[in-house]
Amino acid sequence: MQLGRGMVRRIFLVTALLALLGAGFHMMAVPADAQTAPPATVTGTPVTTASPPGMPPASGVTLTTATPTATVGEASLALAWKSLPQSQKTLAVGSVLVLVAVTAALLYLAMSTDMLRDNTPSTFAGVTSATGKPLRRAFSLAQSQMAWWFVIVLAGYLYLFLVTGELDTLTGQALCLMGLGTGTAMGAAMVEQNKTNPILAAYQGVLARMADPATPPADLPPLTATRDTLARQLASRDFVHDILTDANGISLHRFQTAVWTVVIGVLFLIETVVHRKMPDLDPYSLGVLGISAGTYLGFKIPEQPN
Repeated sequence: MQLGRGMVRRIFLVTALLALLGAGFHMMAVPADAQTAPPATVTGTPVTTASPPGMPPASGVTLTTATPTATVGEASLALAWKSLPQSQKTLAVGSVLVLVAVTAALLYLAMSTDMLRDNTPSTFAGVTSATGKPLRRAFSLAQSQMAWWFVIVLAGYLYLFLVTGELDTLTGQALCLMGLGTGTAMGAAMVEQNKTNPILAAYQGVLARMADPATPPADLPPLTATRDTLARQLASRDFVHDILTDANGISLHRFQTAVWTVVIGVLFLIETVVHRKMPDLDPYSLGVLGISAGTYLGFKIPEQPN
């Protein structure tokens, strides 16, 4: 099922609202140093009492004065937020707004444009779905994976800038993840260019015959029916179906690639938040993603369209 413009706007607004609410709770939270500080303690300072004149000095008798040590953790969340310097508040709000804006813009463009969809066919002009909606190109698994790693790394980078104020937080593994997504998308595009799609070729042939002035008018109705049938085979059904399905239905290599991409992406963000730095992924984790990407590209060469 394809999403209309009204549904896209609702997704955009709900996503932005949830992100802003989550960011607000996070920014009002106690700073990292205060969260890990030990609880307040009371220390005793020994004070020796003076003996009256003519009396021997008192021994072993001391008084202690209590010195409470308060921590920021005892303050409310609102007071903790107010205690932050104005410059840190500005950086925090700016980082959150940038992340929300980029994520929301990506979601909006992904649903309203062909940014994350296949490059062909160039048009479905004059063809609608069974429900009367215009047809759209199918979503691309490789393009979606590229967008996923872009958002994951950007979110981690802005989060670390928010809590540390440092700009040099990117790691080699983060660049590898973005490079892996980009390389998979480029490889998929190369495979598509060098592969003959029989359904697409038939669809383009029908369009050429319909546009030819020499085509008899009596042939136009059957050509139109054939065009519509072929177009609906090429068009998108929904996001999950598009990225997981080939000519044989749900394919294991596509499912494997999608699952590993989501799992490692989520773990990457969790490690970034918990340890306040981008994680150093071991070679085996990167190898799993590389094997999944290579398997996807390998099976894509003989793969027929959805």
